[in-house]
Amino acid sequence: MSSSSVQTAPHIVQQRPKTGMGFAFDAVDFPVSANFAIFLDSVTQGGVYHDVERDWGDQVTEHMSPSLRKADMAAFRQTVQRAADKAFLTPLGRNLVLRAYHVLAALMAGNRDFMADLQGRNRFIFVVSAPRHGGSYLTKELLRALGKDYRDYPAWFMHDGFPDIRQAWLSHDGMEWLPMTRRAMQQTAEWIVMADWFFRDDPQRTDRDADAVDGVVDSPRPALRTIPKKATKAIYEARFFRDVFGMYAEYVVPVRHPAAACLSLVEKAGGMPENGLFPQYPRSAIEGWVLETWAQEGVVAEAVAKMPYFTAYLHYWLRYHEIMATNGLFLNNRKLTILPYTRTAFEGYLQRQHDRFRSGCRVEPMHIHSKVTAQYPQWLRQSESTLDYMESVWASFGVRFPRDAVAEAL
Repeated sequence: MSSSSVQTAPHIVQQRPKTGMGFAFDAVDFPVSANFAIFLDSVTQGGVYHDVERDWGDQVTEHMSPSLRKADMAAFRQTVQRAADKAFLTPLGRNLVLRAYHVLAALMAGNRDFMADLQGRNRFIFVVSAPRHGGSYLTKELLRALGKDYRDYPAWFMHDGFPDIRQAWLSHDGMEWLPMTRRAMQQTAEWIVMADWFFRDDPQRTDRDADAVDGVVDSPRPALRTIPKKATKAIYEARFFRDVFGMYAEYVVPVRHPAAACLSLVEKAGGMPENGLFPQYPRSAIEGWVLETWAQEGVVAEAVAKMPYFTAYLHYWLRYHEIMATNGLFLNNRKLTILPYTRTAFEGYLQRQHDRFRSGCRVEPMHIHSKVTAQYPQWLRQSESTLDYMESVWASFGVRFPRDAVAEAL
C-alpha cells in the first residue's frame, strides 16, 4: 500500500497481557504482494489492473507467459500499487487486507486456535510437482470433480508460482529483496484469504469414499470444505505447509521423466534456442526457476548459458525431486499420492475423485505426446544416472520412485 493508504490502516497487534510485551507491524513493513493486489482489484471491480488471463487449464492451447523485463517492472509495480490503493478505499477491499494481516500474525505467532479452525474446516488438496508434469491438468480436473469451472479460478490464485516460496531466506523477486516472512508467510496468508473468498459458498461435506487416499480412513469421517491448489513451490517449505494445513491436507505428486518434461518446456517456451544452449535471459518463469536453482549453488546465469539446454534443465529436475524428498513432504505423510505420468495413473486417480465428490462426470482425457525417443535419444541416456540417484534418495525416505512407469510416456 502507498504511504497515503497506510496512514489510514490500523496497526495489526498481537495481543498480550497489559503487563507483557506487545508486537506490532503495519503495511509499511509488509506491503501486500502483487498477486494479492490484483485479487483485490478484481473482487472490488476497481478496474485499475487489466490483464488477459491465459487459459491455464487447456492442455492444447496452454502457453507460458514471458517473464517481465526489468524495464517493465517499474510500470507493473506502479499499476498494482494503484490497484491496491484503490481497492483499500472500498469496505470489502479494506476488510480483505486486514484479514490477510490477521492471518499473517497468526502464522508468525504460531496461533494454534487459528490453525485448528483452518484445518478443522478445510480439506486442501495440493498438487505438488515440477513444471510440465501434468499438474495443471490434475488441478483442473480436481475442480471439475467438485462441480466447478476451472476458468472461474485465475492463474494468479491457482497456479504454480504463488505463494512464492524459495530456498533462500532473502531473495530478489525481480522488483525488490524479500525475506522469508514476506515472501512465504505473508503470501501464504494472502492465499488463505483468497481461498476463503473463492470457496466462500462451498459447504463442509463428507466425501463418498473414506478410503480415497492410500487406504487411509479418517475416523470420525470429517465434514470439510475441499480446496485444490497447484503448489509447485511447496517443497521449499514443506514442513511449514504441512503444519499450517494439517492432517486432512492431501498431496498429489505427479512424476514425469526429465527428458519428456524438458521437451515440453522447450516447446512451450518457443522452441530450442538456436545454439542449443540454455538461455541466459529466461523466456518464462520456469526457465527463471532453472537459473535460480543453479544460483543457489553459486553458478551464475552466464555460466549456465554455456551449458546444453538439457544439462541445465536436468540439474533443476534433480534438485527439485531431491528437495521434495528431503525437506519434509514425505515424512510420515499418510496422505501422499505418487502419480507416474501415464494416462492410466492420471485418469484413474481423477475418476476416483469424480466419484468421491459425486460430480457425475467422466474425467476428460489426458493428452500425451511421446516424442523424446525419436527427437532426443541422447537425453534419455543422459538421464540414467540421475534416475538411479533419485530412486535411491526416495527409497531412503520410504517412497518408491516410479521409474519404470514414467518411461511409458517417452
